Amino acid sequence: MNRGLCRCITAVWLAALALSSPAVANARPEAASGQASQGLMRQSAAQFWQVVTAKPEDRLALLQRYFSPGMRERNGDAGLLETFATLAEVLGSDMASSRPTEVLGGPREGELHYTLSDGRRVSLKITLAGDAAPLIEKFAVRPLPPKVTAVKPAQLPAAIDARIKAESRAGRFSGAVLVARGDELIHARAAGMADRQAGRANLIDTPFNLGSINKMFTAIAIAQLQAAGKLDWQDRVGRHLPDFPNAKIRDQVTIHQLLTHTSGVGSYWNEAHAARRHELDTQLGFLQTFVDQPLLFEPGAGLEYSNGGPVILGLIIEAISGMDYYSYIRKHIYEPAGMRWADHFRRDDRSAKFALGYMKTDAGSWQDNSQTLSLRGSAAGGGYASVRDLHAFARALKQERLLTRPQLETLWEARGQTGPIGYGYLFSVGGTPARRWVGHNGGAPGISAEFLFYPDDGLVIAVLANQDHAATAMREWLSALVEASLPARR
Repeated sequence: MNRGLCRCITAVWLAALALSSPAVANARPEAASGQASQGLMRQSAAQFWQVVTAKPEDRLALLQRYFSPGMRERNGDAGLLETFATLAEVLGSDMASSRPTEVLGGPREGELHYTLSDGRRVSLKITLAGDAAPLIEKFAVRPLPPKVTAVKPAQLPAAIDARIKAESRAGRFSGAVLVARGDELIHARAAGMADRQAGRANLIDTPFNLGSINKMFTAIAIAQLQAAGKLDWQDRVGRHLPDFPNAKIRDQVTIHQLLTHTSGVGSYWNEAHAARRHELDTQLGFLQTFVDQPLLFEPGAGLEYSNGGPVILGLIIEAISGMDYYSYIRKHIYEPAGMRWADHFRRDDRSAKFALGYMKTDAGSWQDNSQTLSLRGSAAGGGYASVRDLHAFARALKQERLLTRPQLETLWEARGQTGPIGYGYLFSVGGTPARRWVGHNGGAPGISAEFLFYPDDGLVIAVLANQDHAATAMREWLSALVEASLPARR
């Protein structure tokens, strides 16, 4: 798996399981007399996690041992191995020794629940085939909501603060957290080091690499130009980029498809990007790393999360506005929103005092991620902002300083669905009708970022971390606690 790939707010390991078979249906608690079948389910689940947590070179042999021929034929060994690599990266080594807290169903279909050391909860559903030595025929892995106890609103700051301190002490969190409702700041705290070598601490004003959160800003820029009558959602790329070097993209791909990841355009995480990443600081430079690649599918015929699509949108923004992408975003989004610490900083700009990202090495030590980054991020991600900036951005959305509410609702209309999460125009959409949220996340080596905005009651949850996967568990716990403790309001 290419660890540079930033995925949308749907849990990365849930999205990856589109390769796998459907989830087990109608799982029921098994009777007390079913200890034998429960034992079989536990054994098969242990074998599943053995494959996931194995060394990459050992996974294929274990796949052949524990999974049915039908499962492998339907999904392909390569696809299954990529899924296991994704699960291993996101869940870490916890699953190698984790025991289920609950086992439902049986004897051939079951669901097992697990709790990770950082508080995340995971469900594994499996179906077995064969008699003498049952093999895994189907599986599905999904996140479960964290278990939280509601507190009184006045107790929220102390509860959040205690969680941040505990996760930081355990080495699972380095970054900054902010929770607010409208203009009211409920709690904000930073933890860990922005630069471990220099001894510089993270602050709530520290800019962190946002990863794919920047896609929201690209969507707003496109919507601003659409509102000004300078483009239409169904325009083809060639209308604004008549000299675009890939004829199929130029003549067939629409702005709508680029915004919804349905264009067939892939990503720039490839050998060309790796060879040039230390010089990449323009949208054109990023385009050159992937523009010659064939489309993944016919435009509009599929859905595949893309980092190449937003780069093309960035070029359209430049062509229409006459400004480079970074200047447009700064002038039309960051400045009017009051995002004082936000920008697409170059990787070598130490005067910006952004947090360096840290990734875990195979030896278990922390290494900064500078050498994995492009010289500058793109319209698909890699800009920087602080948690204060994201609060300012949310307030600007609520106060309609960037777009009107009807224009924003166009971006927030779910046009595709992956599990419980919808995807609009470069915004993720979730929650319930009574309490919906919009937002995005970002992730790459040393980068972990989460942003949720509840547009109907003004809640904001921003978690920015400068170490692998550190923001996800914190954001999941925060959103569960805040939703349980604060009644929804309109």
